[in-house]
Amino acid sequence: MPDQIPRLDRLARAATAAIGAQDGKHWGSAGLVAPGWALTAAHVVRAAGAAPYTVTLWNGRSIPARTGYLLSGVPDSGPVPAESDIALVRLLEDDTDHACVWLSDRGDPPSREVRAYGWYVAGGKRGEELLDWNGVCVVAGNDGPYSFRLGPQTEIPKGSSGGPVIDLSQGALVGLTKASRRTSEGDIKDGGRAVRSTLLREFVSPVVVDPDHALGPDPYHALVCAHDRWHAEGDLLRDGWTDVQGELPGNGLPDITTSWSPGDRLELFELLAALPAPDDPTLVRSLLRVVFHNHAKFPAISALRHWRDGHGEIHQYRMQFTIEALPYLRYAKLVALAVSSMPGAASAAADLDRWVGRRMRRLGLEADVSVGEVALPGRVDGDITVQGETNAMGILVHSGGHAQDPPLAAEPVQVGILDARPGDGPSVLLELEPALWSPSVAFHWRLRVLDPEQDDDAVVDADENGDGVLPDDLPLRLQRPLARLFLQLDTPERYAPLEVVLPPEHFDLAVQRWLPQAAVTDLDLSDPACWPLGVRRQVVVRDASRRGGVDPLWEMRWKETAAAAPLRALRAPQPGRLLRRAGLAGAGPDQVPVVCRPAADATGREVLRLALESGHGVFLWNAGPHPPNGCDERCHSFSGNAARLLADAGSAAELPERLRVLRERIHRRDPHAYWAKPLALMYDDADRPLAEPAGVLDAP
Repeated sequence: MPDQIPRLDRLARAATAAIGAQDGKHWGSAGLVAPGWALTAAHVVRAAGAAPYTVTLWNGRSIPARTGYLLSGVPDSGPVPAESDIALVRLLEDDTDHACVWLSDRGDPPSREVRAYGWYVAGGKRGEELLDWNGVCVVAGNDGPYSFRLGPQTEIPKGSSGGPVIDLSQGALVGLTKASRRTSEGDIKDGGRAVRSTLLREFVSPVVVDPDHALGPDPYHALVCAHDRWHAEGDLLRDGWTDVQGELPGNGLPDITTSWSPGDRLELFELLAALPAPDDPTLVRSLLRVVFHNHAKFPAISALRHWRDGHGEIHQYRMQFTIEALPYLRYAKLVALAVSSMPGAASAAADLDRWVGRRMRRLGLEADVSVGEVALPGRVDGDITVQGETNAMGILVHSGGHAQDPPLAAEPVQVGILDARPGDGPSVLLELEPALWSPSVAFHWRLRVLDPEQDDDAVVDADENGDGVLPDDLPLRLQRPLARLFLQLDTPERYAPLEVVLPPEHFDLAVQRWLPQAAVTDLDLSDPACWPLGVRRQVVVRDASRRGGVDPLWEMRWKETAAAAPLRALRAPQPGRLLRRAGLAGAGPDQVPVVCRPAADATGREVLRLALESGHGVFLWNAGPHPPNGCDERCHSFSGNAARLLADAGSAAELPERLRVLRERIHRRDPHAYWAKPLALMYDDADRPLAEPAGVLDAP
């Protein structure tokens, strides 16, 4: 590998640019990633807004530029969170001839050694002269899914932020420099920090800063295709990126017929760049499972937005095959099959299929059997096979051909989503834990993904430090983390449900009214992407006190209620009667408690406590204010409508979707649905118990 470093260094330096004000002041660095586009840290260019600035290439040529895209969550001042610290910069001179880095297609952590590149101001006698810099760093550890730590082997100069970080084993861009090292107590210096380049995958729906130079409806797909086309042409020249990569240890076995070489990858990526984007965010992951005969796990949180992202996931599992090239060719064959029916893609799919055939012939008979006989999985929505389809009104039609009637609708509401249920595919679990020592009500939060096909429900994002987050600040603080997970899990037919884990005294927290990420820049609420969470996806509440195991009473009642139909409302408390536990404990399997009071109300809190102690996993309540002088006609109306909702449901499993439809009707100003505006649902599935939080809280 040492012999290849000077060659790799030459390629990376040529693709590293400086960014600064038009008056010559240096701001930071960037990596050139596609014709006319550079990648940098958001904190380097955020002060410019939509105003132009200057990008200086390695040869000294200065070009006007403007920020094209940012991710949401970039504050106007102060530190930029790692999950948002990335920006795409557009060079404003057309047909600018420049080099490009090679973007890694892999989502696994970088190798042990990386080299960072950038520009800095010389200072001293050399004044404002710009000098190029690079230095080798050891990766000291991963810092969550968005960034990694750089060891202190090299002093990172001010001005190199945003510059490319190249994996010395892969020969590919894996990150951008975010921060230089700092001095802590005792003058011990920590390493720097880098943002992972996989954040690019979140440019599917970014903040558009420069609409005049947009990359189209899917900027990530367009950028990657432009990048791969450039390399397919430029790396044909002697001593390009693929020539260097072939000599590095992180690119598979030595280049023989049965291996998968950087040259193979280059040819495949050029063909993939001619294809339309996957029309379903889960499709790439589903194809990978077919590649490995379901013997490899690809977690639902892995963002696989482009065909090349799937190629990158193969690396860590490729040695399950005796011939290294086989899983890559199986995947390419499946992509060709998946794309062949997309509008206007038949010719490009045929080109890919022919290329796979030519590459297979170099491997012999085993490849013909292993690759030629692959078949697409059944229609996949959220990694489950759909047994029905929607009719023209958007109502689910089962295999028997009968449509489900929309619940409580004066007129059918067009719903472009199947009545998916929590547990039939991935769902997002938001755990909100009150901060015990906070001076006011505040929450720590954790995010997990519950996937019936994955055993791993580890925390994927969390904020468990300090005094917690105030309730009014939760919607904005969680907007970005939730949007990232939904972007990966949602499909055209199924939006991932959101299950909110809360202590009963906080059940009234109206998470269903939170606005998604898109509302940050687009407040046109007629756009479904900007609808409140509970309008577009199922939002249900789960009991935090039930984590870590299943109470036998809860489990028994859950199974009985799940099998019961139709359902009956058990109004609690009964008007004019004393609230007794026996009334809830003795409820029949088909009876669901309906509470006309919020959890914050003393009586409502007591009813919810008794319902939980009696094993109920499903109940409805009014999270809005209650009349101060006892129940009145509004309570009777609420309870009567809730009873009809239960009676119309074919089973308890339909309730989350029926409530979502009601919330959509309210959003569409259907007066017949307004009664349900304060309606909330606890749907605490005993068949999917929640994990006990790791660690023990201790007093500070």
